[in-house]
Amino acid sequence: MAGTARKPFPAIRITRVALAAALVVVAAFARFPLGFVPVMFTAQVYMVLTVGLLLGAKDGAAALAVYLLVGLAGVPVFTRGGGLGALATPEGGYLVGFIASAFAAGWVGGLTLGRKPYWTLIAALAGVAACYAVALPYIAALQALLGSPVAAGKLLTAYCLAFLPLDIVKAVMAALTARGLRKAAPGLFAR
Repeated sequence: MAGTARKPFPAIRITRVALAAALVVVAAFARFPLGFVPVMFTAQVYMVLTVGLLLGAKDGAAALAVYLLVGLAGVPVFTRGGGLGALATPEGGYLVGFIASAFAAGWVGGLTLGRKPYWTLIAALAGVAACYAVALPYIAALQALLGSPVAAGKLLTAYCLAFLPLDIVKAVMAALTARGLRKAAPGLFAR
């Protein structure tokens, strides 16, 4: 049928998922501490959103699941190293949220593929929202489990509002990158 994209060969999909996970690792090391919150600022959100927008919901989420599993196995791919201990930090909420983020960006992006450019931005913003939807309850539950519950206001201020303006910028950059790459190599990112 004209106009429908073919599913890529499984080896190509596996390769893309692995390469995307590797790009998230590289983005984890483009980092710096903000000082006023216990989580590092990294380029990961940009890469997570870009991966979701380019690979789609399933493959994007798979790439982030691979990234998470490699890190939990002890390979130092997270901003603060690797290992199961990462899940016992506020960063763990975002790490788990990255899977939801890539899925949401890819899912909304798949629904709106080929439409106006602002739809790609909406898909990227959906990815940001999905990450926070997982990370914030995770952090609240973790802090309560550790015996130091965090008030809702502090949770929103320290773990969402502190990052949201920069995450919106990253969403814009991811949307522009994804649209540019799809335009430059339309067959490379067929879903």
